[in-house]
Amino acid sequence: MLNKLLPIIIAFVALLSAIFWNNLNLENLKAANIPLRNNQTVITEDDASYLNPYQRLYEKGTKNETNFDKFSSSIRPPGYGLFYYLTLKFSGESKALFVLKIVQCFLFSFSVFCLFNLSLYFTKSQWLSMITAVIYGFLPFSIGFLYFTLTEGITPALLIISVYLMVKITTEKEVRFQLLFLILTGCFVSVLLLIRPFLILFLPFFIVGLLINWFRQKGLLTTVLNTLLFLSISLSGIISWQIKSKLELGKWLGLHPIYQNEIPGVFRKPHASLWELFKGWESNGAHFHETIVPFWEATMTLDTSQTQIDKVLDEIPKNIVKSIGEKEFIWAFRLYQRAIFAQKPYYEKQQLMPSYLLKDERRAMNNFDRLAIKFSSNNLFQYHIQTPLLVAKSMIFHSNLSLHQFQHAYRGTIWMETLRLLCFGIHSLAFLLLPFAFFALKDTRIRLLIIGILSSCFYLVYFQRGIEERYTLPLLPFVLMIGVMTINYVIVRFKKVKNNKISFFN
Repeated sequence: MLNKLLPIIIAFVALLSAIFWNNLNLENLKAANIPLRNNQTVITEDDASYLNPYQRLYEKGTKNETNFDKFSSSIRPPGYGLFYYLTLKFSGESKALFVLKIVQCFLFSFSVFCLFNLSLYFTKSQWLSMITAVIYGFLPFSIGFLYFTLTEGITPALLIISVYLMVKITTEKEVRFQLLFLILTGCFVSVLLLIRPFLILFLPFFIVGLLINWFRQKGLLTTVLNTLLFLSISLSGIISWQIKSKLELGKWLGLHPIYQNEIPGVFRKPHASLWELFKGWESNGAHFHETIVPFWEATMTLDTSQTQIDKVLDEIPKNIVKSIGEKEFIWAFRLYQRAIFAQKPYYEKQQLMPSYLLKDERRAMNNFDRLAIKFSSNNLFQYHIQTPLLVAKSMIFHSNLSLHQFQHAYRGTIWMETLRLLCFGIHSLAFLLLPFAFFALKDTRIRLLIIGILSSCFYLVYFQRGIEERYTLPLLPFVLMIGVMTINYVIVRFKKVKNNKISFFN
């Protein structure tokens, strides 16, 4: 009886822990005179793009009161906005954020339950499953966004639930239940991708896992049909979103639609090209924005002085300026000032721009692209190895305790520093063990999961680069589970090697 209740008890305590830490954080934010959204959730710069279109939909019956709204409301995937809209419809505007954060907490709690059972499925050990679920559910490095209106409030839970449901497909004996869990898994994956399209990198893990299972049990035809059914459901959300956007806007948005020619503002194609240039040496995306946004704002106020360019150059390492050439940089930012100034009339009137780039924007963008190629060609080691390693370092080596109270209110106290050190050690070790785990753990499904995690990490480190801690949060529960399994493997093999003198990996 206790064995059956154990995951429920752990999930319930995890729920209480999540609510406690997040409510305490709200109190600390109030004490620091930091405003909250409706006294319920933490305010972020991304809130407007996620919430405002669906706030209009609730209040006005449409997301797009103007033609400008039609484009500006499309810069984010619609999944999280629809989630917020459902809370508005269910509870009304006054209670929507309260309901949203409580739903996010309950999803987190249920995901802890699912993680326990996933670990039990792979390890066949109540003890290891309890360790995994307790680490993830009780330590506060997994609950940092439950009182935020950001995708990370639900995507970790949805990914865990999706993998759990996929496992249920393989463990069910009756065909009707297999089909039910197949459809449920596809629905959860579809919602997940509509909220965070980046996680499409995990889709091959689901597909190959299903292929292996069905091909062994049911043959080629059943495997193909079931896989096609799963794929059609999983991709239905993204495909519907893209078709709707094509019909409304006359163009395909892609999976990361923040850069659109029609929308004035910081995020335009020259900015994207400038970031591609900075990616060569910059491992901190926040530092890039802290450097460029003031430059953009100054230009918008007609300050196009050399002083503004010098401020940017002061933030670029001297060896980089020397490598590309100071005159090249100065000319590039002169062109960028012209590009920013060209959109000024549209920005001030909140008016749509043409569907093509303005002449000055094309010149600035092409020049940044040229400099990016020049830098990457002349600095192969730094571009391909050194900078990605620095990004990986910032991605792996941190405590993941991002809440205000952990970074400010309690910083320096003995208990806080002990907690920070504990979370730092567990988080760092778990990620570092992944490559070793691929060779140590023989289960094909675990290896597929590791490939999915490492592929996601490689994309973030090498291609995206300007990452934030929250981007790896959906991966964390699986990394922890694999880390616990790997440490257990090492302990067991060490004992066998010591007692029987056998090879470590045999």
